[in-house]
Amino acid sequence: DRVTDWNGFRRVGFSAAGREGWLTEPPVAQPGKPWVWRASFPDFHAEIDRELLASGWHVGYLETGEMLGCDAALDLWDAFYDEVVRRGLSPKPALEAVSRGGLYAYRWAARHPERVSALYADTPVMDLKSWPGGKGKGVGAPDVWKIAQKVYGFSSESDALAYRQNPLDLLPIIARAKIPLRHVISLNDRVVPPEENTFEAERRLAKLGSSMELVTVKEGTPESGGHHFSLPAVTESADFFRRHTMGKGYHTLRRGLKPFGPAATVAFLGGSITYSCGWRDRVEAWLVARFPNTAFTFIRAGIPSLGSVPHAFRLAPDVLAKGSPDLLFVEAAVNDPSNFTTPERMVRGLEGVVRHVREKLPNCDIVHLHFAMPEHLADWKAGRVPLAVKQHERIAVRYGNASLDLTREVYERIAAGEFSWEKDFKDLHPSPFGHQLYANSLTRMLDDAFRSPRRSLAHTMPRPVDSRSYSNGRYVAPSEAANLSGFTLDPSWQPTDGKGTREGFVNVPTLVSTVPRSAFTLNFTGRAVGLMLAAGPDAGTAEFAIDGKPRPPLDTFTPWSSGLHLPWAVILADDLKPGAHELVVTLSAKRSPSATGTALRIVHFLAS
Repeated sequence: DRVTDWNGFRRVGFSAAGREGWLTEPPVAQPGKPWVWRASFPDFHAEIDRELLASGWHVGYLETGEMLGCDAALDLWDAFYDEVVRRGLSPKPALEAVSRGGLYAYRWAARHPERVSALYADTPVMDLKSWPGGKGKGVGAPDVWKIAQKVYGFSSESDALAYRQNPLDLLPIIARAKIPLRHVISLNDRVVPPEENTFEAERRLAKLGSSMELVTVKEGTPESGGHHFSLPAVTESADFFRRHTMGKGYHTLRRGLKPFGPAATVAFLGGSITYSCGWRDRVEAWLVARFPNTAFTFIRAGIPSLGSVPHAFRLAPDVLAKGSPDLLFVEAAVNDPSNFTTPERMVRGLEGVVRHVREKLPNCDIVHLHFAMPEHLADWKAGRVPLAVKQHERIAVRYGNASLDLTREVYERIAAGEFSWEKDFKDLHPSPFGHQLYANSLTRMLDDAFRSPRRSLAHTMPRPVDSRSYSNGRYVAPSEAANLSGFTLDPSWQPTDGKGTREGFVNVPTLVSTVPRSAFTLNFTGRAVGLMLAAGPDAGTAEFAIDGKPRPPLDTFTPWSSGLHLPWAVILADDLKPGAHELVVTLSAKRSPSATGTALRIVHFLAS
């Protein structure tokens, strides 16, 4: 194999039946490894190829010189196809033809209709008599007409004129196979006149009960005889390929997504995988490119270590206070199990987010993302749905929200040998490969959703999955604490031990004590109460009582506290009756054997 660079993509060259061929590779392939097969002029009008490569499609090409789609050329195509499929690509490529490439693409599709997922053609030749023959309205190409007669084995021009295996003649096979078709042509093309080629194909297809997508332009350049022009509808043509070459999907659209208007706000609520500038930035760029007439505002609300429970309480300040999202992406499938969140609270947290959004913004669409980690892959291998995915899907189903299960995609594609966790993903915080895979799958889901956007704008509010969901979750300022004994309100807390912090949980007002038996009181209204802590190396144990009734003490030291003052959400109680309550917290003298002290640092109270 010979590796070269093509427009920033890796191109692998090899021989097939003695001919030069190549595959241009995407950074990360889509599931099933779909590919587009260029029939001719591989560097002409390559805008569609570049867009598809960026989003996970391979592009193939075989050099067949001046063979003009004759039987011998199709034999070479058979050999190239066998080699590409042997290399692991989809057995059903889409064909992409430019000009004379129509002869190759249509004739090979008629030879192997079961192998073709779709056929796109740019000013395609559909009849040798039109070009290169020039026997109609076209200018023809006399030298190439002689070559055609030779490679096709015609003994005379009359044999060529009587030939009945042109693409136009083979349309009954194409129509029976229901191969999707799309042509882009110039109305003033005098080299390959539409009337003798694409328009004639359109008329014949109509008689066969079939059709094609057709894009026309008028600005063909005079020096090219109207045959060359600036390629229109690039994204739409790329979408034609995406619609018909995608393999197995891992998304469920349910009610779907509404179309964007002239202005739209998109929010991203999640943990460290959302915080990092990987898949999220790629999705933002895709939206801007896909909807050039929409002015987007993006709300980036990713905070490392946080899952569905803290999401429910921080939704208002971190998302809703910054705008009114039309679309919200939310993820917690990695941090929920990592943070030892119970199955019930996985539901209560995520449903709290959804119901809060529905109450405030009934038109907002929500997409649930299930990112992967090794424990998820082990679950799938054992034949069970990962717990967090199972719980989160309960919410997606109840509220008709779209969801994307990347845990299953990563597991199944690793099991199929496409890549590995250790060499490619490397960590639950994905490598660039992993971020690109996530972005590919997300934009693929969005492609699917926006092809048939939902019409009804307002979502309904069904009965809750869990009546104790944190649907009115909110932060309560640490300054609301009263009867301070040993606790102080530090207006801008920061650690002195050199350990790490998280943005938003340092240099902010924090209720702090390191002295056992320190205490405070909080009066609050709601059915649930909790603490949002900075749980560092010296994180201690909290003793507490609600309405005078003691509850079991809570050790706030975490597996990550040794090196980080971790944002840590703890629910003290979520079984209260609606109304006013009193919380009394006392710092215990007891501590985890791993803790270096007895500290409690409260950045926010949680109430719902």
